[in-house]
Amino acid sequence: MEVENQGLEFKRKVENFREIGKTVCAFANANGGRIVIGVADDGKVIGVPDDAIDTLQQRFEGTIQQVSPVPFHRISVEERDGRRTVVIDVHQIGQSAFCTYDGIVYYRTGSVNSKLSGRTLQEYLMNRYILSFDESRSQAVLVDIDLDKLGSFLKARSPNIKFNVKKVQDYLISLNLAQMNGTLWIKSAALLFFAREPTRLIPQSEVKLARFKGKVPVDIIDSKFEGGTVLDILRVAEDFIKRNTRTAMRIAGLKREDVAEYPEPVTREALVNALTHRDYFSRDAVQINIFDDRMEVLSPGNLPVGLDIKLLGTVSKQRNPLTYHMMRDLDLVEGLATGIPRMRSAMRKAGLPEPVFEELGGFFRVTLYNKVRVDATKLNTRQKRALGHLKKNPTITSKVYAELVKISHPMAVADLNDLVAKGIIRKVGKTRGAYYEPAEEVNNII
Repeated sequence: MEVENQGLEFKRKVENFREIGKTVCAFANANGGRIVIGVADDGKVIGVPDDAIDTLQQRFEGTIQQVSPVPFHRISVEERDGRRTVVIDVHQIGQSAFCTYDGIVYYRTGSVNSKLSGRTLQEYLMNRYILSFDESRSQAVLVDIDLDKLGSFLKARSPNIKFNVKKVQDYLISLNLAQMNGTLWIKSAALLFFAREPTRLIPQSEVKLARFKGKVPVDIIDSKFEGGTVLDILRVAEDFIKRNTRTAMRIAGLKREDVAEYPEPVTREALVNALTHRDYFSRDAVQINIFDDRMEVLSPGNLPVGLDIKLLGTVSKQRNPLTYHMMRDLDLVEGLATGIPRMRSAMRKAGLPEPVFEELGGFFRVTLYNKVRVDATKLNTRQKRALGHLKKNPTITSKVYAELVKISHPMAVADLNDLVAKGIIRKVGKTRGAYYEPAEEVNNII
């Protein structure tokens, strides 16, 4: 027996045609649906009197015409259990549109029509790519635009341009960062790049940077809070990372090369992605946390609807289209979905684990590890017990290990030597007093 759900609603009879309008609107804004009149909530067929069918169909059509825009629909008569019912099939509205009824947006949630407002409505419109922060109208006027920042951007984009301070309005309009509808109104994206006072006009354009001692966020060694334009934040973040990460020296041929703890193209890509694709409606800041064994880059907002985390590096979706185009003009993004594959490749080339991408608590996090991570699933049960022993004790000997897991001494030595070969532990000494301790090069067993 059928039951009401997100795409199906039963009505024994219709007493309030406004409820039909709300349901049609809700279905259109969700995944479409079907309204069946003449069926009780429990699925029992009651039927519609023959002399009421034509009138009902006419009134339904009149009600649906009040939904704006009118979704594609079909009203028909179907026979169920020997009785006639009236059925309204509603199709989903297009991706870049939404429906209202009496000026209100309704959405189907389970078997309930929900009225969307506030943050819920904002998220719905964002997910349908109808609303974006950078295309929204700001309260800024021309004097709020920093001419030096605008001029620098234009020269970086077009080196031969001759910047004219009297044409600021024209520049903004040509960049699609402003519109003239009787009066000039400036889009929020312009402030993300050219605001004279970014912290006043876009306080959420901020970065929180922290260097922690150890592997947990307790003891802070260095920290910085910085508000500014997207490019300001990028510079500040890169400087902080350089100051708080190590640089090694490598000799290649006759030349000395400085090797960053994390490949610079990878950290830049992570930062650029965080600043370009973050949710600017959120009042939270981008966060960069540096630990002894890893660096985390967190940006407000989960992935756009329809973009599964497994698809990262294969497709590209823009939450902030104007910001994305501005960054592309500066060659900071390329839009071909190759950024993440390049990050993975650069980390592997440096002998480091691939980046870890996660959604958590309304943030998207990228984690870069500076040490080799060992997959514990590739260890046998005995070796896992050895690691458990080393979490509680500083060392282990082959004799202790053999007794712990009840195997012969030669087999114990073979197990431990395998862990040495994997870089998980190191052997100290070569005589009968030799012992094993955790290797400094490995900080993560997954």
